Amino acid sequence: MKSRAFIAVVSILLGLNTIAYAQSSVSKDIHIAKGKKSSRNITTVSGDIYVGNGARVKGDVSAVSGDISIGSKASVQNIEVVSGDVSIGKAAKAKNIETVNGDIHLYEKSEVEGSIETVSGDVNCDSGSDITLSIETVSGDTELDDSRLRGSLSTVSGDISLFNGSMIDGDIIIDRKPDIVLYHDSKLKIIIDMNSVVKGSILVKEPESNVIVYLANGGKVQGEIVNAEVRKQ
Repeated sequence: MKSRAFIAVVSILLGLNTIAYAQSSVSKDIHIAKGKKSSRNITTVSGDIYVGNGARVKGDVSAVSGDISIGSKASVQNIEVVSGDVSIGKAAKAKNIETVNGDIHLYEKSEVEGSIETVSGDVNCDSGSDITLSIETVSGDTELDDSRLRGSLSTVSGDISLFNGSMIDGDIIIDRKPDIVLYHDSKLKIIIDMNSVVKGSILVKEPESNVIVYLANGGKVQGEIVNAEVRKQ
């Protein structure tokens, strides 16, 4: 995974984001008013960041341990967090989102123009949300509900669920070692349900990785399913 979040942490702690180029705080929350336009980066160490409805932030938004909330119809550039959660409001836009162990939630009709990356955080995408490039997790689960991912989805040990006509244009890639210890029952589950479609393939890189693909209620994979058990329901 890329290290944008770690670079952001170093920048914050070293004070590289000066007042001239960033709106910054150590522990206080930062609020960007509804409809406000800002061209500066927004950074905090332990405070939360709120970008109001319809606000336009042309800079990046980053935090170490604070949560980041983007209001409905707002737009920002890159979002980077270590241990806080990220929420993207209805019809809001972001370029890229990266967390270490924070969860990521895309609400209805939100857009991510680049990629979503997380280590242990979960990714949840509500109806109409659209991700252009990719979703990458290590152990975090991913759920798409009537959503579209135009690239590929990759994980090491996170479960994957597609519901209500969700679509992945690329592949699902599982880079899991056979002896990896999972948090649940040692099985990695991929659920393709309710007319959801994976246009590419499901590629489990290692055989005997204990991956199960569930196809139910019209869910389908147009490409190959490699090194995984398939159960049709």
